[in-house]
Amino acid sequence: DVATIRSDIAEIRGGLDSQNTLVGVVETKQGRLDGVKEDHEARISILEENLAHQTRLTGEIWDKLQDLENGSRRNNIRVLGILEGIEGNGISGPTLLLTVLWDCLPLESEGAIEVDYAQSTLGPRPPPDQRPRPIIARLLCFQDRERILRLAREVGRHVMIFPDMLWELVAQRKLFTPARHRCMELGLCYALQYPATLRVTIDGKQHRFEDPEE
Repeated sequence: DVATIRSDIAEIRGGLDSQNTLVGVVETKQGRLDGVKEDHEARISILEENLAHQTRLTGEIWDKLQDLENGSRRNNIRVLGILEGIEGNGISGPTLLLTVLWDCLPLESEGAIEVDYAQSTLGPRPPPDQRPRPIIARLLCFQDRERILRLAREVGRHVMIFPDMLWELVAQRKLFTPARHRCMELGLCYALQYPATLRVTIDGKQHRFEDPEE
């Protein structure tokens, strides 16, 4: 009858009003969530920018530390092949190093060489059947270091002498090995300059390469 229909309509209207209220609550919460999402996205963007800045800054600081450390080794040489335990009769450190250098290199006409210190790298003494520890020496004169390295390259005896550098820089310089071999094949005059720059002379003009891929 009409009364029942009216009751049903009223009930439906009540349900619709309840749904409308619920939808309003949901929309309000959704608006709040959207605002929180935007805030989080803004914060994440700031964090990413800060992380990128800190990464660049850390890289720059690391490069400066590397440069300072390698610079402090500017007068150093690394000597390989000196047997363990040959010290004796008061001969050790700089005196031992000078004795070895005079025996291995033609230094007669090179003048006196002053050594600040010379010592084996840290670590236990290896057994006789293993490679002896390198000796790190610091020369008082940079020109003496360059002369020793030049003569060591020319003579090439059982005692090997290299610049003393951080392993990271050594690895960076090794990347130029194929390019250096190519220069030798072509008969080009080249030099690997500090820290890791290849200088090549072509038709009287000097070209410098800091990237091995160039």
